[in-house]
Amino acid sequence: MNSSVMPTATTATTDPGTRGAALALQQGDFEGGIALLERQAPDAVDTPPPAGAADALSLLALAHFQLQHYAQAASYYTLALQAAPVAPQAADWRAMLAIAQGNATAEMHVHVPEIEYFQRAALLAPPVLAPGALPTPPPAAGPLSLRRALRRWLGNVLGVVGTLLVGITTNVYGRLAGYRNAVWTNWYHRPQFLAILTLAYMREQLNAHNLGTSYPPGRLVAFQPPGQQPPPGVTHFRTADGSWNDLADPKAGAAGTRFLRNVGMAAIRPEIGEQLLTPNPREISRKLLSRPLDEHGVPQMPEVPFLNLLSASWIQFMNNDWINHGEIHFTDTIAIPLPEDDSARQRYWQTQMFIGRSQRDPTRSDGIEATAKSSINEVTHWWDGSQIYGSDQATQDGLRSHAGGKLRLQADGRLPLDAKGIEETGFKRNWWVGIAMLTTLFVREHNAICDELHAAYPDWDDQRLFNVARLINAAVMAKIHTLEWTPAILPNPALNAAMHANWYGLVENLIRKGANRKTVDEINIRNAELGGVVGNPIDTHGRTYGLTEEFVEVYRLHSLLPETLVLRRHDEASTPGHEPERLPFHASRQAGSPRLTQRHAMADLFYSFGKQQPGMLVLNNYPRFMQELSIPGNPFFDMGTVDIVRARERGIPRYNEFRRQLGLHPITCFEDLSDDAAAIARIKAVYGPNPADVEKLDLMVGTLAEGHRPDYFGFGETMFQIFILNATRRLQADRFYTDCFSAEFYTPEGMRWIDATDLKAVLLRHYPQLADTGLANIRNAFEPWDSDAVLDPKRHPLRACDAQLKADPWRGDAHPAQPQAT
Repeated sequence: MNSSVMPTATTATTDPGTRGAALALQQGDFEGGIALLERQAPDAVDTPPPAGAADALSLLALAHFQLQHYAQAASYYTLALQAAPVAPQAADWRAMLAIAQGNATAEMHVHVPEIEYFQRAALLAPPVLAPGALPTPPPAAGPLSLRRALRRWLGNVLGVVGTLLVGITTNVYGRLAGYRNAVWTNWYHRPQFLAILTLAYMREQLNAHNLGTSYPPGRLVAFQPPGQQPPPGVTHFRTADGSWNDLADPKAGAAGTRFLRNVGMAAIRPEIGEQLLTPNPREISRKLLSRPLDEHGVPQMPEVPFLNLLSASWIQFMNNDWINHGEIHFTDTIAIPLPEDDSARQRYWQTQMFIGRSQRDPTRSDGIEATAKSSINEVTHWWDGSQIYGSDQATQDGLRSHAGGKLRLQADGRLPLDAKGIEETGFKRNWWVGIAMLTTLFVREHNAICDELHAAYPDWDDQRLFNVARLINAAVMAKIHTLEWTPAILPNPALNAAMHANWYGLVENLIRKGANRKTVDEINIRNAELGGVVGNPIDTHGRTYGLTEEFVEVYRLHSLLPETLVLRRHDEASTPGHEPERLPFHASRQAGSPRLTQRHAMADLFYSFGKQQPGMLVLNNYPRFMQELSIPGNPFFDMGTVDIVRARERGIPRYNEFRRQLGLHPITCFEDLSDDAAAIARIKAVYGPNPADVEKLDLMVGTLAEGHRPDYFGFGETMFQIFILNATRRLQADRFYTDCFSAEFYTPEGMRWIDATDLKAVLLRHYPQLADTGLANIRNAFEPWDSDAVLDPKRHPLRACDAQLKADPWRGDAHPAQPQAT
């Protein structure tokens, strides 16, 4: 990343050779320091090494660590501790030993994937579909039967009437009642039906005012020439790179196109120089993000009681499908000063931490662009399973077995490994075992769908089986996220009903209960609220679809992750003496993932995640391991600092301006954020004590600090605005979830598969032994997998939401009392 490592400490040794090596390390000459130190270090056969060798050994360890020789670093830290176990620096050596051991297991010196940067010509090129990449579309459907024609006519009539009534009701009520108090929104203090109306009105306001672009007016996405003709197959199947979903704008939502914006152009002000570093991002990370330590130095993580760790894996799994800025720069860096009292100075002998800048958008023409900043999305913007299938044709072709439509798996059901020993899949950046588990699960689900389709259509070839199975599998993932993950992390009755209305429609929720609901009913009401977004007409609200920089920012949910994974056996209840394994999280990354799945059965890993809780999304609950992370090319990388820098670097407004841009009231003082006086005092100590200092508050810090939330909400209302906007738009702007969500495209078997499937069903289909665990005792697989006969309502609040939705989705309280045990 940057070899400029600065001196902050000197060795106390009087040995001239060791002092010379220390000076070399302080100047960033690690190879030279190693050459000098190896003359001073004792032979490895000396056990234990003499006490006087500790300085040389620890310096050798640090030099190897900085060169990403993590196994050697671990060996030398072990020897240093043997030589001087009670030395003043021993605590730092132990911490560095643990990091080095995890990095060695994960092989964090290896770049995964290979370093590659966006190229202007490729980004601006028209989409090219290789011959045979998609099947020939099926013959056009014949004329509708009289019965189906009448049903469609009735659905259209009801849709017109419903759209008029819903629109009038929503706007009249929204305008009269409003949704904001002095600072915070108030929708969740209203009865459920009125809360849903309020949410609908908030979404309309966001659609009207916060769908911006990053391209010049009148230009197609990626500056494509108009008039391109859709190639065969794109009308019925998804392309590998996401092109041609919008037949009039061929690269809308495709990989290699710009992130769009949810704030006004004038609010996009990338920060540079002193502004970028004020307040110091590393100081924010240490003072406002770090988990507190107990008396033994163990990080303390407040847990979300009503979620399990699969929820944390899932959201990264989804993000890998939606958003990534691609590789960072390793030679063009931002230098972050380390405060004088920063322990990293002593551990790494650095006065600065270096963060590679985000890639520049090579398609920009500076001086004539309307936006001050633009960035490229490495993956497709669509909800299309690209994290499994890839975002380019070559990757997709390499993942396929080319037999029966299936994706490749090893004989033992695990993902195949590439030349670097990492699992092969569509997206491997930031890889760890939680992502490997879900990727394996949905690769297996894809193959199971292929078997179902082959049984129904034995004459279909490999290409058709693959592409239809992909449509179905992507829809299953979208359904799980909409109806399970979102209500699990935000278990509020009104929100739960609203998410079910997004998928099924309010009328379907009324007339059918539970598993009997159909995404597209026989009489499909052509209205998003009454008949559901899915299966109804596409609506882009007059703006080209794409995910936004603001969407990226609100999904910085690293606080969900624990410091340690607790690995159990799924049959532990019947296995006397079973002791769970405790694995440092960072050892599960990259090469650590396949090593872990080789030692632990996949069913055991899913059970372990089902039993472990994630961290709360609040201040001072950021994983400590992520604040001293090593990434390929940079041994010391604080993700908390990076999260702050990225928002500033990419022109995301700070917290108060962000709220203004979304139509929310700004805070007038830090005390508006929370009733937690200690937290407010910590914020003031970093940002300043004056009312005007609230304008400096960073978006992520403000959202984590929000103490005024609906009951059981996993995150606060500022993040929730972006969620309201995009949760619907990801479905409503996608042709394959709207106009093309029908049996013609998905097959009748595919439509039934989607309706019958949730995450619990997927898990039990592929790992039936989990039926003997707490998974069988719960409805939503993101809840804690508790086996108690009577489930604790504080750990299972979603049960009360589901019971209310089942009884009557129109009534009830959006701000419930404690749910009753069931």
